[in-house]
Amino acid sequence: MRGLSYFFGMVLVLLAACSPDSSRPIIPEKKMVEILTDQYIMQSAFAQKGGPSDDMPTYFYNQLLEKHHCTEAEFDSAIVWYSAHLDVYERVYEEVMERLQAKEDSITPIVAKEAGGE
Repeated sequence: MRGLSYFFGMVLVLLAACSPDSSRPIIPEKKMVEILTDQYIMQSAFAQKGGPSDDMPTYFYNQLLEKHHCTEAEFDSAIVWYSAHLDVYERVYEEVMERLQAKEDSITPIVAKEAGGE
């Protein structure tokens, strides 16, 4: 009987060691910033072509995840984790907004120049 208790104890220890670390997201902050930045750019481009920005075709969504070597399940799990850790999620979104603003600032002069016919 003691051997059986030892066996189950070891199984529990192994399961605990193999379970994901809930103190960290499955997708690190830096990578999440990159994914979300690209997602917003793709949604904006899709909306510019006449589609609703919140209804990006599955193909483009899958391409986005593939580009970042991420599965849909990993991305969904990360969103759940970040939603439960709003202080971290807020930092991620602040970085996303800063990157988007920097991209906009870098192309605005080019667009203005082309619009001016130069």
